[in-house]
Amino acid sequence: MINMQTDNPATIRMFGFLGLLASVLVGVGEFTIQYAPEGGYEMPGYQYFNNIPEWRLTMGHYLGVLAAPLYIMGYFHICLCLSPANKRAAMLLSVMAAYAFIIGTVWLGGRVDLALTVQAINANRADSMLLQSIANYNEPLINVLRIAMLVASVIWVWLILTGRSMYPRWMAIFSPILLLAVMFLSYTIIPSVGHYLLPIAMNAAHFVLFSLSLLTFGRDNYEENKTKN
Repeated sequence: MINMQTDNPATIRMFGFLGLLASVLVGVGEFTIQYAPEGGYEMPGYQYFNNIPEWRLTMGHYLGVLAAPLYIMGYFHICLCLSPANKRAAMLLSVMAAYAFIIGTVWLGGRVDLALTVQAINANRADSMLLQSIANYNEPLINVLRIAMLVASVIWVWLILTGRSMYPRWMAIFSPILLLAVMFLSYTIIPSVGHYLLPIAMNAAHFVLFSLSLLTFGRDNYEENKTKN
């Protein structure tokens, strides 16, 4: 049987793999919904949705929404890795991230509404005002997620720089908000790469985050920090 004690290295690592799985599955789902070969993500009116077939919208919607709650497990992994530095601050980061990703799941679930409305407008079956109304409800939700990632990143940097977490100090550089910024910048700096990363920026950032977390977390630094604290 799996030892579910949260001070067990195998358990901590398991939660990390669940977070990594979330970044992959939600990333595939969001890519399926939002990727457009012709680009145009920055253009108003969501026209990049117009040529995405219904099967992609359906598959991406259910895959992304159903997998997104796994992010909560991933942030529990991060909480456990940061706890030796400050348990309350680590828990605050975890709870804030969990709340943010729940809101983010609602945002993701609304993308299919925008896509179907764009396609209905282009087929003269809907009015553009409907699209704007849906967008007004949907878009603010992603900003909640981004603001939470900014606050979580401040806590991340602070706790890691204390030297008492289960991470090496250089991991402070790879905060969620910085990784997210890199994904957005790639669209401008290296368009051939950013063209694929922008539709899944948050998931790509967390794929890097959880991968590095799993690579740097090990039994040795776990035992060292447990003794130290």
